[in-house]
Amino acid sequence: MKVIFNIFDDIVATLCLTAVILLTGINVLLRYIFNSPIAWTMEIALALFIWFVFIGISSAMKREGHIGVEFFIKKLPKPLRLLSSVIRAVAIYFVLIYVFVYLGSLLAMQTSGKVTPILGLGYEYIDIAVPIGGILTTIHFTKALIRSFQVEFGN
Repeated sequence: MKVIFNIFDDIVATLCLTAVILLTGINVLLRYIFNSPIAWTMEIALALFIWFVFIGISSAMKREGHIGVEFFIKKLPKPLRLLSSVIRAVAIYFVLIYVFVYLGSLLAMQTSGKVTPILGLGYEYIDIAVPIGGILTTIHFTKALIRSFQVEFGN
C-alpha cells in the first residue's frame, strides 16, 4: 500500500502529461494537415493539464523539487534557522490546507452543475484535482519537514 501511495502522483501526472501531449499533437496534425480537427480534444487536454499541474505539485514536493533559498538560511544561527523553518512551514501549510484543500473543495462543489460545452463533462471532475493535489502535497511536505528537522536538529 505504501509503495502504491508513493508512486500514485507520479503515475497520474505522467499519464496526464502524456495524454495532453498526444491529444494536442494529434489535433494539430489533423487541423493543419487534414483540415479536420477533433473538437473535444481541447476539453480533455485542458482537464488533463489541470490534473497534471495539481498532482504534479505533489510529485515535485515529494522530491523536494520546489525552489527554495537555502544559501542564506544555512548561514543563519541555529535558533534563527529553526524560526525560519517554522515560518516557512506555516506559510506552506496555509497555502496547502486553506487554498488548495479548502478553497479547492469549495470550487469543486460550486462547479458541480457546470458541464463542458462539447462533452458535457462535469467541471467537478476537473476541479477536484485541486484538493486532491493539496492533500497529497500536504502529506509529502509533512514527511519532508519531519526528515529535515531530524537531519538539522537531531532525532
